[in-house]
Parts: sequence; structure tokens; C-alpha cells
Amino acid sequence: MKESIPPNPQSNLCKGKRVVKHLEKIKQMDLQEEIIMDILSRLPVRSLLRFKCVSKFWMTLISQPYFTTKHFNHAKNNQSFQKMLLLNKEYSFHCSSLSSDQLFEDIQRLDRPCSGELWGWKIHCCYDGLAIIGVRNYPDNDFILLLWNLSTRESVVLPNPKFSQEVTCTWGLGYDSTSDDYKILKINGKERNEVLALKSSFWRKLDNHPTGDNCALSDMDYLAFRHGALDCLDTSSNMGCLAFVHGAFHWIDSLLNHSMVMFSISNEVYGEIPLPEGLDLVFDIMHSKQGVSVLGGMLCVYSTRIHHREYTFKLWVMNEYGVKESWNQLFTIESTDLYSITPKYMFSDGEVLLRCSQLRRSGSVFKTSNESSGVWPQSDSECIQDGFVYTESLISPKLLTWY
Repeated sequence: MKESIPPNPQSNLCKGKRVVKHLEKIKQMDLQEEIIMDILSRLPVRSLLRFKCVSKFWMTLISQPYFTTKHFNHAKNNQSFQKMLLLNKEYSFHCSSLSSDQLFEDIQRLDRPCSGELWGWKIHCCYDGLAIIGVRNYPDNDFILLLWNLSTRESVVLPNPKFSQEVTCTWGLGYDSTSDDYKILKINGKERNEVLALKSSFWRKLDNHPTGDNCALSDMDYLAFRHGALDCLDTSSNMGCLAFVHGAFHWIDSLLNHSMVMFSISNEVYGEIPLPEGLDLVFDIMHSKQGVSVLGGMLCVYSTRIHHREYTFKLWVMNEYGVKESWNQLFTIESTDLYSITPKYMFSDGEVLLRCSQLRRSGSVFKTSNESSGVWPQSDSECIQDGFVYTESLISPKLLTWY
């Protein structure tokens, strides 16, 4: 019978020390990775795209969905990551920092998201650093709907909508936290509303709001590039992008006098948000214009009244979402020159960036709500048509779509 060898306590002790050292090494590596990730998450997208070439480790780390989310959560709370997409009549894209001390100083040209000769295009909306763009090529006149990341320049072709592409369409892009998916809402006063969840591959028709969908959004937010020129059409049928906040899209319906329409992105049901006292809805573009927007994460509504060639602009913000009594009128601007004003962005000090249209010049100018500040651009030769605020992000359009 073979004699069993008793265990060596010293040997077991050595093995135990090696296991502890190995675990400590893993913890140390995890800690180092977390430190590196935390540092990188504070850098602009342009730097991160270069750093992907440093090593396979950095390439993998920066490409992780966890890092993308960590980076975006930091970016959306940091003013230096807030940008504005600028458009001019030569169909060129530019971006500018929205930092208050560098506003419109560091302007960079962006490559457009598709090549070839274009017959027409529309910028529909921007959200989380992503833009929805409609493109028509030449000479086939084929319509393509693109999802474009303005920071990484990555784009993907979305499923072609079944509905007709009319200038009266209004678009919105938002994130549904319940399904962890982005959704596009399209509103057309002549047809039923439709929605596209990016993880699916088809558009779905929705039941319309009981009152109908006669949108009356921002007066000049519709922008179209057609026949080699950029047109900014100011008519009652032109509608801008929907205001998305608190998980819902919002817009003004001409059949509602005391409330705006809201559409929950998760359960896809309609509701109403009361409008502020003192806002008189007059759906006559010759005498009044009104719209909805989002400033500093708060729902806002604004109007311009026209009386004897004098223009009065008023802006309200809803401090507590859904509570009518929380509407607060921020300021009033009276002018004989600025016939159209749209709020675009709120700075950390409460100052608001406005896109304005002047009677004596084509295109738009940007100014802050501080009356003493100047306008940009100062030269009439720089014809800026519009601007869309966005946050730098690494969100990949290709990873958002599963088709």
C-alpha cells in the first residue's frame, strides 16, 4: 500500500502568496485602466480619434461602449464640449465652440457626410451629437436619409421612409431610455405621424393627436439646399425640429390655444403641456410667430409679435416640467430690425444665444440676450443661414443601427 505524502504547509503558503500577488496585480491593472479611462474621457473627440493609433489597448478602450457613455456624460455637462454647426449658402459645414470666452473665434470647416454632386439636402435636427440629414443626389434625384456624427464624421444610411418628403415635414430625434434606443419622429400635417426606432429597419405609422397635427414651430428653422443654393424659407408651413426634453417631443398645434402637444417617446402616447399666461397664440405669420425649444435642459416657448413694423420678442422657460405655475418669462426684446429671433443655447450664467434675422441683410446673425453685445458675423459678405447646437460625442451611428 502506497504511503500518502502529507501536505507541505510551506508549499501551500507559497501558492497562497502567489495567488494574492496575482489578484493584486489584476486589481492594479484594473485601477490603471480606470485612471487612464477617466483621463481620456475628459479629452475632445478629435484627440481621442488620434489616440486610437497609439496602441491596440487604447484602440480597444476608446472603442468600448462603456467609454463612449462615460465620455458623453462628461461632455454634456462641460461647456467646452458644446458646439454649433453653422451653415452657409455655399453648402459648407463649419463648427464653432460655444464656450462664452471663445464664441465664434475658432471656426473649423467640416467635410460633408457624403460625396458626389448633390441636388438638394436638408438638416432636419440634431441630438446627442448626431444629425439627421436628408439628401437628394443628381441627376437621379434619389432621396437618402443619413444619420451623421458631427464629431467623428461617421455616417450611416437610414431606411428610406415610405411617406412623401415635403417641406411641411417636422422631425425630431431623441433617446428612449426604456428601450435603450434612439427614435426619429416625423410629423406631417397632411398624413399620419411616423416613427423609426434605429434598432429596427422600418417606419411605423402612429395614431394622430386627437386635435390634429397642424404644427407651428420656429418660424425659420427649415433649411434647404436646392439647385446649388441654400434657401431659408420663411412661410407659415415651414417647421423646425421638435423640442425633445424629459423623454418627450413637444410642439405647438394651431388648434390648441392654451397648451402645446407632447409625445412620450417610450410609451408613444400624446399629452398636453399648459402654455404660460401672457402668451397669445396668433397663427398669422404677418403678425405673430411662435416656437418651442430647449434651453439648459428646460422646455421653453417664445413668440414674436409684429405691430406697425415693430417686433416684440418674448421668451419663457418652464422651471419645473409640466407645472404651469413654473413658467418664467426670461426677457423681452423690442426691435425695428430683428424680425425673427430663435433661442439656440443658454450659457452657464443664464445668457441666451439668439439666432436673428435682420431686415437689411440676408442670412442670419447671432447675438446674446445681453443688449450691449454685438452680432456675429459683422460682415454682410458672411452669409450664415442657421446654426444647430450639438454636444461632442463618440456615439457610433453604425452601432446604433442593426441592419
